Amino acid sequence: MLWILLALLGCSDIALTAKPDAQNIMAFPEHINFGHLTSGEETGMEEFAVINSGQRALTIQTPQLVSGDDRFSLGDVPEQSWVIEPGEHLAFDVSYIPQTFESNGAYIEIASNDPDEPSVRVSLEGYGDAPVLSVTPLEFDYGIISIGCDNEERVTIRNEGNMPLVIENVSQIVNNPVDILMEFGSMPSPPWVIEPGNELDFLVSYIPTDVGWDRSEIIIESNDPMLPELTIEQGGDGDVEQWHYQRYSQSAVSVLDILWVIDDSGSMMTYQSLLANQINYFFQAFLASAPDYNMSVITTTTPYLHGIITNGTPTPEIALASMVNVGIMGAGMEKGIEMAFQALSNPVIAGPGSQFFRDEASLIVIFVSDEKDWGAPWVTYTQFFDGLKEVGKFIPYAVIGDPPSGCQGIINNRTFNIQFGAGYWDLVDYYGGQWYSMCAVDWGTQLQNLGATLSNRATYGLDFPDPIEDTIVVTVNGQVTTKWTYDSGTNSITFDLSHIPSEGQTIEIEYAVWGC
Repeated sequence: MLWILLALLGCSDIALTAKPDAQNIMAFPEHINFGHLTSGEETGMEEFAVINSGQRALTIQTPQLVSGDDRFSLGDVPEQSWVIEPGEHLAFDVSYIPQTFESNGAYIEIASNDPDEPSVRVSLEGYGDAPVLSVTPLEFDYGIISIGCDNEERVTIRNEGNMPLVIENVSQIVNNPVDILMEFGSMPSPPWVIEPGNELDFLVSYIPTDVGWDRSEIIIESNDPMLPELTIEQGGDGDVEQWHYQRYSQSAVSVLDILWVIDDSGSMMTYQSLLANQINYFFQAFLASAPDYNMSVITTTTPYLHGIITNGTPTPEIALASMVNVGIMGAGMEKGIEMAFQALSNPVIAGPGSQFFRDEASLIVIFVSDEKDWGAPWVTYTQFFDGLKEVGKFIPYAVIGDPPSGCQGIINNRTFNIQFGAGYWDLVDYYGGQWYSMCAVDWGTQLQNLGATLSNRATYGLDFPDPIEDTIVVTVNGQVTTKWTYDSGTNSITFDLSHIPSEGQTIEIEYAVWGC
């Protein structure tokens, strides 16, 4: 570079104006751009000169590199001062060694005894081109996993650089037995080439075969110049099973206002009769907890009550069986939610201020229909129901066609096509109620479950699914009892009707799950 500098100094368009009877410092070039270099492979080397264009000797100090990293270097320049005679220069080497995909800047400052400009700077610029290895997650804990169960984590490798990333090898160190497994799926074994900005992933599964802690290290080797090898870690704990414990205090007598909304369209005769004939199963479970209740029936066509059943009604199952046979002369476009709204918003029928509605009671609405709700969108009624009762005291239920497309019911060798109960299902789901299938073979069991659920004192749900049934232990006031059954469909235990715990008694349920 110095010969270029000397040639430039000799050209007519480069003028060095000498200060009269003074030294004058110049640096050439004032900016050095190393351009793009391949990190880990290429090194940039340039020169700059400090020139005395004055008429007296110039004294300079050791050039100082000011940089936020170690990518630029002045080499082995001793700490001393130099004297440059008028018209002479002194040359220095500067190098640039990028280490990854990066852009770098710095400057070199030269101090002197120039009276007008005591220091000058040479700015530096350079760019590193490289692949950059990025892996997530670097650590993963599978937690406690039951023997024979599995859990998996997806490992993602991404190229954050601007050159192709080559994954040269992926290896694993794992304790015995080998319960943590790498799974490449359809990918071939390395090497893999990942273009800039792209990524690939593979699975790491944990399937414990014994009790205790398992650990794995996966080593990823690549052509990343800064991070040629990266280790990620996985761990998990195998266990025979997981034990859970739940404790309840038996609640007080339930106070319930229950409104049945029965479809009275032409297709419902068989199902009204089925409901009436098996309503005794509902009452067996419902009355076992001795609830304080009001109960009535309206239809999907009109909001008017068909009488009120209470604790004082003799043979309430016979009364309700008569009520639910509402006939089939109603509208073909069923609007059950709208009829419930009209009944419960009218103080003369079933709303606040009526004989049916009690402020302290929970409000239960049970829809029974073989079609969807044809009224206004269900969501338009939530503001009304929210204002009618505090949170948790309005709960809708439904006996309807199965989501998402309905079902086929068979009664007395006849097949009935039941539509999905859209609208009813959505309202039930929104408020956390339960739905039952219109196509169920055993309506008696369904109605018994519904009755037990409403009184809410015989049935207790388990917080974790798929318990090992043989491990379930139930105690009442510290005494083990076997007077209960487990329902896998609802994941709950239900006390026998003659052994429902009394108010204030403590119920404890202990059980184990495999976790898979």
